[in-house]
Amino acid sequence: MAQLNTPDMKHVSDIIQVLNSGIEFYSDAKDKVEDKHLVQFFDRMVTARRMVKEQLQPFAIQDDGKREEGSAFSVEARKVYTKVIGAMSSDKDHTYISQLEEVEDKTLEEFRIALKEKQPPQYEAALLQSMATMQECHDEMRALKKSTRH
Repeated sequence: MAQLNTPDMKHVSDIIQVLNSGIEFYSDAKDKVEDKHLVQFFDRMVTARRMVKEQLQPFAIQDDGKREEGSAFSVEARKVYTKVIGAMSSDKDHTYISQLEEVEDKTLEEFRIALKEKQPPQYEAALLQSMATMQECHDEMRALKKSTRH
């Protein structure tokens, strides 16, 4: 594949892996919660993550020659932890909300790491636009978490 005459795009695979894991986690959580509003909310989060992932995939292809389809271990570990805690918790909805808010934190952290580096202009613009979308998701999840505290 022909490479543009630009520096490497740093951290694109890591971001997409966190997005992939988040998509899987939200999808799994939709099957575990009982509140229909939460299911719809989680659907919106999945849609936002898929949109951002597809926006960043061309950069992964350019950087590595293929789409990034992997997942992030840190998010996968959180998903397993949540399943265990959720099985013992009397409030599964809050357990999932709390852990998914942490996934939103991790996602923003990955964007911040990438933006600390010098990036090609098109990639940096895509990162900034994508991070704005993920910040909105994070803020919504944080507000939901605060509203469900006991």
